[in-house]
Formats: sequence, structure tokens, C-alpha cells
Amino acid sequence: MLSQTLSRLTLAAATTLLAGLMLTSCGGDTDGSGGCTPGTLGCDSTIGSTQPIWDTTDPSQLPASSTVANICTAADEKHFIRAYLNEAYLWYDEIQAINPNFAASVEEYFYSLLVTTPDAYGQAKDRFSFIIPTKTADSLSTGANIGYGVQWMTDASGYTRVAMVNPGSPAEAAGMARGGVLISIASSNNSSWYPNTSGATVTFNYRDVPGGPSRVVTLTAAAIQDDPVPTVSALDLGASGKVGYMLFTDHSSVAQDKLIDAIASLQAQGINDLVLDMRYNGGGYLYVAEALASMVAGPSADGKVFERLQFNDKRATDTADGTFPFSTQVLYSAGGKYSPGDTLPALSLPRLYVLTTDSTCSASESVINSLRGVDVNVVLIGSTTCGKPYGFTRRDNCGEALYPIEFQGFNNKGFGDYANGFAPSCTVGDDFEHALGDPAESMLGAALLHMSTGQCPATSSVAARDVARSAPAVSGLQLTGRPSIPGRVLLGH
Repeated sequence: MLSQTLSRLTLAAATTLLAGLMLTSCGGDTDGSGGCTPGTLGCDSTIGSTQPIWDTTDPSQLPASSTVANICTAADEKHFIRAYLNEAYLWYDEIQAINPNFAASVEEYFYSLLVTTPDAYGQAKDRFSFIIPTKTADSLSTGANIGYGVQWMTDASGYTRVAMVNPGSPAEAAGMARGGVLISIASSNNSSWYPNTSGATVTFNYRDVPGGPSRVVTLTAAAIQDDPVPTVSALDLGASGKVGYMLFTDHSSVAQDKLIDAIASLQAQGINDLVLDMRYNGGGYLYVAEALASMVAGPSADGKVFERLQFNDKRATDTADGTFPFSTQVLYSAGGKYSPGDTLPALSLPRLYVLTTDSTCSASESVINSLRGVDVNVVLIGSTTCGKPYGFTRRDNCGEALYPIEFQGFNNKGFGDYANGFAPSCTVGDDFEHALGDPAESMLGAALLHMSTGQCPATSSVAARDVARSAPAVSGLQLTGRPSIPGRVLLGH
């Protein structure tokens, strides 16, 4: 997946691994010496012949994770993971007994423990927990990384298209822009479009527009600071008033300040409707989502439940109230321009349009669910969201950041069962032929049409145009994309 950054099993691979990892309890002696024979099923040869692995068929025997934290051998890292999941994992009582000695790596062991039985919608219950190096986690949380500055998405016909380009990035310097097409990769000294390491390079064949001439592009990774709110504008629709448009891509630690400034600007311009573009927003810090929803809803929602967090039964007593309220003030901060107690600007909107895709996930879905919980009419345009009503805190150990699912979130009305995602009012394809924020772009255009008429476009012109093309498969080294920011994360829990 990501070279030196992200290692994850696919669901199919995890299922195969699970079949080989299931074990019977050590059950006491297996060699007559009071321990286990090294290398036999149920024994971990890396920790000695007289010490069996923890009997995971009886999790009550597991020690506190703190007693094995930061002991950085492979065996002890696995033991920490098993103990921590027993304490914090939402579905801790459904974890299968796994022999850590048969997992090739610490990462594989983590994924082998996750509960992937079908949920009510027939999907794997846990499709979201993950483990990544702390360096990658820091970059995803702050938006600061070493990269190329291009984000790729797949269009309706299978083309790999440029979705966004960071201003000032190597990709922008190379003349790349939204809508460009990746043809083939010639060479690379890494395996990710998000290398996060100095000296990373990639050379590829590229078209600026579908059907246009191809050219060779070489990018060398450079320091980048992602902008989570890169586009904010007010569209003057004449008699219909002004409509705000805001592209919001990450609930990162720098996002709250940017959102406050953006909402204040839109408030000063007198907008009476807002289109919030979260089509590529995979989530992040929950306090950022709380601040955004509070500014949209305004003082009428003050003190009502933004999100109530339900942890496992072991942690019910150590999570305080477990409730994030709507507020007219900044409640939490990771540092920056605004501090707790500062007054938030307020739009006080009875209605919000949100542009969504299956990349709209987690904390982004919290914004949607929470506003519906206080009777804001949230209208979705695009496609069904990812379906992640769950979240986690970050737990570091031996250079790895663990994000096992720890809680489920519920809104002011007690609703939090949307593991199948939120469906749109108007189904519209992502339009790579227009810039984000252009009223002619299909998703934004559909929102403006629905806003004024209550009607959806008769057909999706984007889908029709894409299907008319025949998309070639990208050849050469398959580089993975930028990993999503870590879902719905509590700050400093």
C-alpha cells in the first residue's frame, strides 16, 4: 500500500489470514514443562519456551496495556495491541482468538484481530480501524507533508483524473490541474502519491484533458501544507440573494481557524444559503466538525447535543459525559488563532446543501447527522456517503499510531445508525471538466437548481459523457493515493 507509511490487509487478505491464524487455547502445558514448545500452535517462540502466548479465549487474563507499552520487540508490540483492543475496542468481546506468532508483522496482527463479521447491511462491521507510522499520522492530522501536491480520483468511466492540486506544489509547477488524466507511470523510487519522504520522485505520462496530447511529467516531492478550506466564495444570484460556496477537504488540526475565518467572511457578505462541498472530505478531528456545525446552526442550537459518544461497556466510566454540545463559542483547540471561549460567527441557516461522494466520511457525516438532529434541513447532492458512524482516539506505541474503532456517535435525536451511508436527494456525478466552485460544475449546479426550484437535474450529464468514453487501464507501477485523514478522532482523549 504505502511504502514506509501504510501497511494494511485488504478484506480478502485478512479473511485468508484469519483462517490460518485461528487457534485453540494453549490450555496449559504442551511440552510437559509448564509452558509451550516453541513454534507449536498456540505458543510464541519469540518469548521463550516456558511462556505461552496470552490465552485470548479468556481475555480477562490479559494484563493492562500500559504494562507492555513501548517495549519494542515484535512480540511485545503484538501483546500491546491485543491488550489495548481488549480495553478500548468497541467490539472487544467479538475478537477472535489469534496466534500472534502466525502473523508476519505487527500490522498484520492488528488487522487480523478486527471484527469483520457482516453488519445489518451485509458489510464488514469494522472496515475502518487502521494502524500507520506515527510520522504519517502526524502529517495527516496537520496537513504538513512532503509530497507532490496532487490528489487523484476515478471518474465514472474509470479514468484516473486529477481531483485537486495544491497551490505552490510540484504538481502545480508542472502545469497540472483538475481534470487531467493519468495515462501510465514510467518510473518511481517509491510506491505512493503521498510519499512523505524527501527525494521521492515519479515520472508519468499525462494528458491535460481527455483526448488531448500526452506529455511526460516528472515530479519531485517537496514540503507541502494542505489547505483544508481552499475555496470560499459568495455567488450573487440576483433576486434569489447570495449563496455561499465553501470547499472543505480535511478536519485537520489547522482547519478550525480556517473555517471560522471562512464563515465570518460569508456572514459579512450576507449569504442566505450555503453549499458545503465535502465530496473529498474523509474526516478528522471531531471538535472541528462540532465548530462547523455550530456556526451553521447558530445560537438556536446552543447546548443541544452535537454528538453523544457511546463507548464499550468497559469505558463507560472513564469517558466523562461523552457528549459534544453545539456551542456559540470555541470549545476545543489544538492551538492557533482562536482559543476556547472565543465567540464563533453564526450563519443560523435553516437549510444546508452538502456535496457528497463515497469519500465523504466520518467527521463529515457527523456534520450532516448532527445538523439533522437539531432540525436543520440538510440536502445532499452527489452520491451516498461512506457510512461511518464510528470513531477513535489515537494511541501511539513503538513508532506506530493505532486507530481501533472505540465509539459510535449519536445526534440530538438519538440517531447514529447510518453504516450504509447517507443517500443524496439528487444523484449527480463528479464533474472533472470544471473547476470546483464553478457554478457550471455538475454537482454545484445541481445544488443551485434544487435550491431555486426544488428539482433535481433530469439526468447526470457527467455520467453520460463519461460512459461515452472508453477508459484505458493505467499501466506501469500502480502508485497508491493519499490515505484518508484518520476518520472521526477525539482530541486529547
